[in-house]
This record gives sequence, C-alpha cells and structure tokens, in this order.
Amino acid sequence: MAVVIAQPNKSDSLDSTTSAAGNPNAPSFFKHADLIEEGDTVIIYVTFDSTHAIIARRGQTLCMKYGALRHEFVIGKPWGSRISATAGYVYALRPSAELWTRSLPRRTQILYTPDCSLILQLLDARPGSVICESGTGSGSLSHAIALAVAPSGHLYTHDIEESRTKKVEQEFKEHGLADVTTAVVQNVCTDGFFVTNACDGVFLDVPAPWEAVPHAAAAISRFRGGRLVSFSPCIEQVQRACEIMRQVGFVQVETVEIVPRTYKVVELARQSLAEFEASGDQTAVQGARSGSDRIRKRKLEEETTG
Repeated sequence: MAVVIAQPNKSDSLDSTTSAAGNPNAPSFFKHADLIEEGDTVIIYVTFDSTHAIIARRGQTLCMKYGALRHEFVIGKPWGSRISATAGYVYALRPSAELWTRSLPRRTQILYTPDCSLILQLLDARPGSVICESGTGSGSLSHAIALAVAPSGHLYTHDIEESRTKKVEQEFKEHGLADVTTAVVQNVCTDGFFVTNACDGVFLDVPAPWEAVPHAAAAISRFRGGRLVSFSPCIEQVQRACEIMRQVGFVQVETVEIVPRTYKVVELARQSLAEFEASGDQTAVQGARSGSDRIRKRKLEEETTG
C-alpha cells in the first residue's frame, strides 16, 4: 500500500472554522467511569483473533466461541474484568479505536491500526483539527480520526453509499461521537466536499483519487494550510495522483509504502560442551569433539605455514 502526502501553498485569505464538543453524559468512547454501565459499548475479548463489540443491555445475550454471555454479567463490573461465560471466560474491555477496528462489523475492506496510525500522523490530526475523509466504508479510520480530533475538532466523512453512511452515523451516536462527526452521502470526485476553505487535512481512499484532488484543495483552509493524504493500493494510482497534486499547487509531495513486518521473539538456549557431554548423547559428543579437533588442527597448520 502507498500513502501520498502533500501540502498546499498558503494564501492570506481568512477561513471559517468548525468545532464541536462531545457530550460527557452520552455512552461514549470517552467515558472513564470505573464500572460498566448499561448502554456502554463494551469490547468482549475472547482471544487475540476474536473480539466482539456489544452495547450492554439487560436481557440480551452474546453467543460466541466460549458459549453464551448474558449482558447482566457484564453490567456493573469493573472495566477489564475477567467474566465467566457458559463454556469459558472472556474479558470486558473499554472500547478504543484499535479494539473497535478489531471487532467492528465489516461492510467493506477496512484500514487496520498500522495504516490508521500512519495516516493520523501524516494528517497531523490533533484535538481541534477539522478533517475531511472519503470514503467512509466500515468506519474504522473514521473512529480513529474522530477520537484524535475530539473534543473540539470535527470529522466530515463522505461516502457514495447511503446505507453505509447511515450505519456509521448510527455507530457514531451509540459511541458518543455524534457531536464531532458529520456523515455525508456525497461523491467527492464529482461534487466536492461538504465544506470548503475550512479543513486542516483531507484523506482520500477512492478508486480515482486524482479526480478528487482539486476538490480537496478547495476544502483545505487557505489561511492555515493543511495536508492531503491519499491511500492507494496500485502504483499507477499513486503516479497519477501525484501528478495532479503538483498541477493543482500542492508542494512537498511524498510517497510512503506501508510494509508491516512481524517478529517472533524466542529464548535462545545455549549449552556448554560439559553440559552437552552430560546429556548422554555420546555420538553427538564425539562428533562435536572431532569437529573441534579439526578446527584446532587447521589453525595450527595455518600458523606453521604462515
């Protein structure tokens, strides 16, 4: 995958700003109460590769790998508690952007935490930032951006599919993010973005990002400047998008390839020759001794001829 980041030239014109504050009383990713309350979004951790997101409500039951879990057993427990199900135990975790990415209902291909982390860094997303996103998809990156810009920033997320937009909008309300997000059904490649001259950053994840680049330039604040980040799986998309970015007036155009690498850390066992001999494998011991003898003999010959 490749990420293209660009910054526009700034002018001296003023712009409008948008801000919002989250509602501390709403069921939210921001709540820091000690106990789980009814209506809270809870991440049920089963295994590293298996998590479930539930809204804790009395009378409901979650069916999963380790049997059934009644929501009553979750409500009132401290966050992080180990809770018994009918066929094992699970953990009730406080929701976060990373855990939501693991457990959200997938309506499209999603961006995972390594992608989201780099994108947030490139967008320079922070509390108070105004960000435009296209497309919304399953809302994985949308949640990460919303949590990054809250409580005084705002996310405008765009998608061409109305059903996906309504579903993400519902999830924003359930998670207490409605005040810092606006979900729009709009094709940014043809109709532009919901706001103009207001954004600190624009993110594109569309099949033809070069068509949306001029609209992204119009959405970015001409007074504060901002960043445009485009996520594309094909190098041909990257090349064409970069070309249009430069034509429109973006500067500092860079391309970054996201290549995650996994390491497995294991303990290295070391054994001395005495321990090796004590293990009782005489055949291996003789082989090791003969190998050592050959090495010593070769060194002696080299010293003699030298």
